[in-house]
Order: sequence, then C-alpha cells, then structure tokens
Amino acid sequence: MKHQKKIVFLLVMALLLLPVITACGSAQKSGSEKTAQSTSDPVKQGTTKMKQLNSKLQDALKKNDVAAIKKYGKQINTQWLSYENGVRDRFPLQYAKIERYQQPIYAQSNLADPDVAQMKENSDALTGQLSDLLTAKETKSKPSKQMNQAVDDYLSYADEQIDMLVKTTKPFVKAVKDGDVEKAKELYTLPRIYYERAEPIAESFGDLDPAIDARINDVDDVSKWTGFHEIERALWEKNSLKGQGKYADKLMADVLSLQKEAQSFKLTPKAMVAGAMELLEEAATSKITGEEERYSHTDLVDLQANVDGSKAVYQAAIPALNNGHKDLANAIDKQFQAFDKQMLKYKKSDTNYEDYTKLSKEQIREISNELSKLSKLMAQTAKIF
Repeated sequence: MKHQKKIVFLLVMALLLLPVITACGSAQKSGSEKTAQSTSDPVKQGTTKMKQLNSKLQDALKKNDVAAIKKYGKQINTQWLSYENGVRDRFPLQYAKIERYQQPIYAQSNLADPDVAQMKENSDALTGQLSDLLTAKETKSKPSKQMNQAVDDYLSYADEQIDMLVKTTKPFVKAVKDGDVEKAKELYTLPRIYYERAEPIAESFGDLDPAIDARINDVDDVSKWTGFHEIERALWEKNSLKGQGKYADKLMADVLSLQKEAQSFKLTPKAMVAGAMELLEEAATSKITGEEERYSHTDLVDLQANVDGSKAVYQAAIPALNNGHKDLANAIDKQFQAFDKQMLKYKKSDTNYEDYTKLSKEQIREISNELSKLSKLMAQTAKIF
C-alpha cells in the first residue's frame, strides 16, 4: 500500500513539474536561437573576425615584426571589403568611423617602412570602433534628419582638420623663423594636408583663403603675396628663409583666425555637396597640372588630401544615400577605392608622395580620369540634397 502511494505521489509531482521543465527548455531553446541569430549575422561575423585580425596586428606591432604588420594590415583590409557594404547599409555612422582608422592602416601596410607608432594609434582606435559596431543599433531616421546630421558630421570632421592644421603649422612656422630650411621642407606637407582636406570650408572665408593659400599667379602685386606658397617658393626656389619671419607670423595668425571663424560656420546640405564636387573638379582639371605646388612638386599630397576631404562628405551623406540611392552609394564607394588604390603606387609615407615632375603624362592622365569619375558621381548626390 505504501508502495502504491509512493508511485502516485511521484506521478503527481511529475505532472506538476512538467510545465516548469517545458518552460525551461523553451527558454534555453529561445536563448540558443537568439545567440545563433546574432552569430549568423554577417556584419557581426565579419566584425568579430576583423577584431581578431586587428588583435594579431597589435601583437605584430608590439614585436615590431614588419612582415607580420604588413600581412595583417592587408588582411584587415580584405576582411573589411568582404562585408563593408552591409555595414554601410545598416550602420552608416559606424561605417565612417571604422574607415577613418582602417584605411590608414592599409595604406601603411603597403609602404616599405610602415610607421609603427601611427599604426598602433589607429589600431587601438579601430578596436574601440569595432566593439561599438558589435553593439550598435541599425540607423533608422527620416531623410530630413539624416541630411542635417550629415552636415553636422561633416562640420565636425572639418573642425578636426582645421585644429590639426593649427597644430602642425606651429612647428613649421618655428622652423621657418629659425631659418632651418631642411626642417621647414620636412614639415611643409603636413599642414598642407589638413588645409586641403578642409578647403571647402576655408574657401568660404574670402579674405583668409587667399591669404593662406594663394599662388603667385593669383595675386596682382607679388609684394603683397602671403601664405604657404610664398614660403614654399623661398624654400625650394631660393633655398633661403631670409626675411621669411614676417610671412611665417602672418601665416600663423591667419590659420588661427580660420580656426576661430570655422567654429561658428553654418552650412547647408546642398552647399556641403557642392563644395566636395568643386574640390574634385578643381583637382581633376587645374591641380593635376602641377600648378598648385610648383616649387616643391608635392602636388600628389594635395590631390590625396582633396579626395580625403570629399570622401568625408560622402561618408557623412551615407544615411541619406541609403534611402533609395544604394546603387549610387556603391558606385561612389568603389570609385574612392579605385582612386586610393591607384595613389598607393606613388605613396612613400603619410606625408610624402612621388615628386610630381617624375610622373609620366600617361600617369597624370590616369589620375585625372579617376578624379573626373569621382566628381561626376558626387555631382549626382546633389539631386538628393
């Protein structure tokens, strides 16, 4: 009898516990399905693999293993290209931030002597951006809001470039005032990069842009000529900095004024796109002739910086382009990649490219053609804004 009661008790308990067991099983199944769903997401998969490669790059950087640094820098780029379209479509804000650090890593990995310190800085920043992407929410907002956000993002980029312009102009000016010709030549291109990237903003200030960036044929009275190119002529044509102190002081003052004015600058979406278009068109038609840096022949530095600045406009506009214009976004992205790949052939370091005068007419024509393609594609974005 006791045995029968025990059996009945066990049956009752089993029936009572069955819903709980089933619920636990469902919860476990649901949890496993959720995990599987997240791990099967191509963006998450790609980002996880990219983080792993970046970790290997960081190890190589610590050991100063140049062969491994180049290997993993290039593998990171290959991995990024394999899934970047998905990131651009779903997470455009994160896309631009990742490109900001990934592209310099790839560029350095193609150099004979990579800048290890700079690669480490970009690799560390890339780690943070990849971690943010893994937890990011997809971008979904109204077109008007996206356009306004694009302008804000671009202005933020331009402010960063102008801040760096100020920072890098200071040591250049010091070298000029010290009369150190070789040091000044070495430092000349770095502030030029930041100025050329932010040129659409700088050109909005009709008094400051010519004071900073005028070429000799832009002025009626050479005695009133100031700015980078006046000092450039002294460095490369005269090979002397005698009497250049006043021009150095004027350049520094003008650059600081530009920084102050830019902080309160207002911009519309149409003007933002127009600035990028004009910059590319000018690069493809006039700057490609070598007339910009006619004494130092560092024109390729300027051209790459112009394209970098235009790319910042494109990246800021990606959320708006994703609304019915993905084909255009893809075409622009591929053209930027094509241009960057072509320029790698002439790149010696972050601030040094092949002397313009050493390029053949065919090489110059190829660069001009790629710039023209970019300009035409960017022109199509004007219809969206």
